[in-house]
Amino acid sequence: MQRTRRSVNERREELVDATLAILATEGLSAATTRRITDEADMALGAFHYAFRSKDELLRAVIERMANQIDDAIRAAVAADGENLASALEAIVQAYWDYVEGTPHVQLAQFELTIHALRDPDLEPLAAWHYQRLAGTVSSVIATVPGAPDELEREQLARYLIATMDGLILHHCVQADLTSARDRLQRYLAALHAAPWAQHVNGQARPGTPA
Repeated sequence: MQRTRRSVNERREELVDATLAILATEGLSAATTRRITDEADMALGAFHYAFRSKDELLRAVIERMANQIDDAIRAAVAADGENLASALEAIVQAYWDYVEGTPHVQLAQFELTIHALRDPDLEPLAAWHYQRLAGTVSSVIATVPGAPDELEREQLARYLIATMDGLILHHCVQADLTSARDRLQRYLAALHAAPWAQHVNGQARPGTPA
């Protein structure tokens, strides 16, 4: 049967989709170029019309995930970021909603990060992914009343991301959504009680240190 002609951009997106599907169900070791093109219903030779190498494809996969999280966080804070406390909750909740909405992506993200750290050509990509995410969180925090200075925003962003990684990985292992949501609510409660969340519109809340 003759395959439908695809544009280069369409091929790239379909190959990224196929790679994510394989990573989720079979792991990185199974994501060979042939397996990926079969999953995408493409001839093996069509791969190099879209990507110069498998490493370039893996970069596109990580960039896809980074863009999706970026969009979700920015939209959430734009809608609900009335002050620092509400912005932090919006960021965490948006990130978690993305996790629940893309369960197949989470293990793939961890596996790709570890793979990148072990590959000299891809190692900078792991740092880029976390720097991109930290930059997004820091920049959206900066838009709300009561935002801390740049250094504190960077540290706060890294803290949020590191904690979310722990919550996500534990959920992947335990596979109990009810327990995962309970841990998320406990984390949100701890965020609201933290000193940095006690400032609204640049002023300390009543009964809290200035």
